[in-house]
Amino acid sequence: MMKTRELLCFLVLFSGASFANVLSVEPYREAQLVKSQSQAGVSVEVPLSKIRRAGSGWEPEAVIRLEGDVFSSLYKINRNAILSDVYSHYRSQMLKSGQSILFECDSRSCGSSNAWANNFFDNSLLYGADQNQFLLVVKNQQDIYQILYLNRRGAGDVMVRLDEAKSVEAQDTEFQIVAQMDIQDIPRIRRFVRDLPEGQDVVGFVTSNKSGALTAIEHGDKLILTAVAGLGDLLKNKVRFINLADLGRASLGVNQISFVYVRR
Repeated sequence: MMKTRELLCFLVLFSGASFANVLSVEPYREAQLVKSQSQAGVSVEVPLSKIRRAGSGWEPEAVIRLEGDVFSSLYKINRNAILSDVYSHYRSQMLKSGQSILFECDSRSCGSSNAWANNFFDNSLLYGADQNQFLLVVKNQQDIYQILYLNRRGAGDVMVRLDEAKSVEAQDTEFQIVAQMDIQDIPRIRRFVRDLPEGQDVVGFVTSNKSGALTAIEHGDKLILTAVAGLGDLLKNKVRFINLADLGRASLGVNQISFVYVRR
């Protein structure tokens, strides 16, 4: 089972927008998810240059403007992390499937960190010294853009912002649900996993709601732990569980598990 803080970024698959690359970016070790957000049908600016003062505000010198869907994740990494290692990790993840680099900068060549944090990304948690910042923008063959910005704050921790944007014209990459059932119906889940074709693994997207003193996320974690125990050692490794909590779309139901084949 993968940890919840490493998995919330996957909710975008079922939020009304489909993104292929979000499945391939593994967070840096011990990264803690601070916030994630999905928006559909919004105006998005993809930066292609350093940020500069423009009139009374700040903006990149060049951008791609599109109407589409965007998913944003903000991660926090402890102060012991080496900044260049964090950037190298995300850079290699974002380029491993043949994406092309549209823009890349670091340190003062990116412009003002304060402007990126407060004017472009609208999140003061990203602000740090100009010499500690990195920015990377890539695009894949389906015209899906990824924007990475990271910096080390004055307190020492590293903040990582990863956005993924897709225009309405971009080709869709849908994931077909092959089975859906009650997450607490362990015998049925066992039968489904046991009867999978040889060599076929699945992703199980789990939805949940608030239960007593447990938040939806905590409840989802508890349900997943029960399901893993119910599958046992022989079957549990065939399923990658992802906790969507109450952030999935309505068609996924509540306290359900939706299975998707892992593509090979």
